Amino acid sequence: MSMEEKYVDDIWRLLRSAIIEILNKNNSGLSFEELYRNAYTMVLHKHGERLYTGCKSVIAEHLRKVCQELRNSIDNNFLATLNRAWTDHQTAMTMIRDILMYMDRVYVHGKNLDAIYNMGLILFRDLVARSGHIRDYLCRTLLLLVQKERQGEVVDRGAVKNACHMLINLSLGGRSVYEEDFEQPFLEQSAEFYQFEGQKYLQENDSSTYIKKVEGRLNEEAERATHYLDGSTEKRIVRVVEEQLIEKHMKTVIEMENSGLVSMLRNAKIDDLARMYSMMNRVHGGLELMCESMGTYLKSQGRALVNDDDGKTGISFIQSVIDLKDTYEQFLDKSFANNRLFKQSINNEFESFLNMNSRAPEYLSLYIDDKLKKGSKGLSDQEIELLLEKTMVLFRYLQDKDVFERYYKQHLAKRLLLGKSSSNEMENNMIFKLKSECGCQFTSKLEGMFKDMSVSESVMDKFRKHLDNSETSLNVDLSIRVLTAGFWPSQSSSIQCNIPTEISSCYDTFQRFYLGHHNGRKLVLQAQLGSADLLATFFNSRKSDSDKCDSRNHILQVSTFQMVILLLFNSKEKLSFEELKVATNIPDRDLIRALQSFACGKTSQRILTKNPKSKDIVPSDEFTINDQFTSKLVRVKIQTVSSKGESEPERKDTKQKIDDDRKHEYPLYILVLSLTIITIEAAIIRIMKARKQLHHSALVAETTAQLTSRFMPHPMVIKKRIESLIEREYLCRTDDRKMYSYVA
Repeated sequence: MSMEEKYVDDIWRLLRSAIIEILNKNNSGLSFEELYRNAYTMVLHKHGERLYTGCKSVIAEHLRKVCQELRNSIDNNFLATLNRAWTDHQTAMTMIRDILMYMDRVYVHGKNLDAIYNMGLILFRDLVARSGHIRDYLCRTLLLLVQKERQGEVVDRGAVKNACHMLINLSLGGRSVYEEDFEQPFLEQSAEFYQFEGQKYLQENDSSTYIKKVEGRLNEEAERATHYLDGSTEKRIVRVVEEQLIEKHMKTVIEMENSGLVSMLRNAKIDDLARMYSMMNRVHGGLELMCESMGTYLKSQGRALVNDDDGKTGISFIQSVIDLKDTYEQFLDKSFANNRLFKQSINNEFESFLNMNSRAPEYLSLYIDDKLKKGSKGLSDQEIELLLEKTMVLFRYLQDKDVFERYYKQHLAKRLLLGKSSSNEMENNMIFKLKSECGCQFTSKLEGMFKDMSVSESVMDKFRKHLDNSETSLNVDLSIRVLTAGFWPSQSSSIQCNIPTEISSCYDTFQRFYLGHHNGRKLVLQAQLGSADLLATFFNSRKSDSDKCDSRNHILQVSTFQMVILLLFNSKEKLSFEELKVATNIPDRDLIRALQSFACGKTSQRILTKNPKSKDIVPSDEFTINDQFTSKLVRVKIQTVSSKGESEPERKDTKQKIDDDRKHEYPLYILVLSLTIITIEAAIIRIMKARKQLHHSALVAETTAQLTSRFMPHPMVIKKRIESLIEREYLCRTDDRKMYSYVA
């Protein structure tokens, strides 16, 4: 043996002894500076391999002893012993790495070997952590501790955390050891646990409680992964819980009887709905299933409102729809996070069931009329404005907007002519909303009605000056509104009545004045839209001839029809229904409503007495002045008995007018002839003129889209109009019978 070899042997023996002492935690007497120089010398003299392999052998021998100690502690504080051994090994390897730093930098790097610290971790992994019994027992111990904690027991979280971090470190920058030795078995065991727990929860709890418990489990698992498992495990374990507790049971939870989604909607459980939404948002298909169930229930609610229409007035029907919409808007805002899917479903269902009621346009106009009249049930301007905004939401759902327009025009006319409008500002705001929604053409006639009211004021001022200048005196204070026929609702010429002579003479005077200034015009009196103030004197009946006859004066505010009826009692004390009908020539329905207002309305407004007494008016009824009528007010307004809407004949008449309007509304000029073409044909011509050639289905779709803002045309009607245009040579078919060309 040469002197150099003997010297190297001595150095190695010294280093080996020092490494053993470090591994045994007896390193207090060692000189690390001297040990570093010795390791440096061996590497410098080309003995790096002997130093590396020798060190590896010493560490391996030590770890085999550690492994045996751990096996002996399997039934006695195993996890604490393992964590202590792991901590000691890390400390020892840090010291050994410092001593052999030069070897790591020169020899290990050059030979592409594991660094001395990593080599120590690999040895611990292979000889200790993954040795048969220890590996299996470690996994079982960790899973048992997690299971106990899930069941509410307190466990040593620090020990579990140290063990998991050990497995992560033994993966040398990856996750393979942690995944294979713990995470995968942990996820499998968790799936089994939550599969059983899901069934148990469903059997023992209602939907709301189930959701709360699932929320609790999700939070527990996320918190557990954050505190003592690897952070990347959180996503995986939460997904297991979602799959087992939500995905597999979402249909059952949503449809659970007496506690599921329908029950929550019915009882307006905002917080429970929000929790269900949050839970279902975690899994694929959860929100779709929830939205479908909500839509089905909303559809049933809407149909119930429509089917119950016979027992409601139009105003109460619309109020019910608005209240229902408010409820679902609250759900959408506070429970469903304004989710687009839920919003679209709510809109679709409201549009569907609202248009199931053929009278919805009429009812919506009645509702708006009620809110815009004077004295609207104590509502402030802000509250009325809010309600009008809500009615515009319903208006957007209507398919037959032209039907709404006709009724709205009728109701607006009555408000303006009878002075019942609460505010011109409110009226103009409503028209502005309609214009913003449907364009100027939709509201042009409504705006024309307001213009007529302004012009009428000017005409009446000129008429009064004319009377003063001509020294003509009328026996009544006359106010007449001159209306443009094209702007205002068309009235049937049969709705007339026999106006008393003293009134008709005043009208004749105005007519002569007006026509004298406007040649070629024609005035038609619309008596049913007028009103009057009557000075009425009531006498108490005397018990004997010697009793004094007291009298009371009141000013009665009545409609024109009511005025005509009351004036007849100046000449006769008692009149039958048939006599009144002949004398007034008022249509039966209007006559009955007027008499009901006098004889069957509020006690404070019963100007007439009816014999026999009942709420219904029949031809045999007789009427007399109610001498017992009293009122604290000098001016008494007689309210006309309101109706739910139009009568069946009136509805048919209105429908016929709407159908006529749909045929003859928009003018279209072709060549030199000025022709009024039906609305649908006008739309077809506009489309074909722009497109030149179009397939049948595309033409029907575009025509429908253009007309939807006013009404929903039926495809068969469009087809008939196309055939008519082909016959009149505005369009022609190509070789493909389904293709049309525009004929210029």
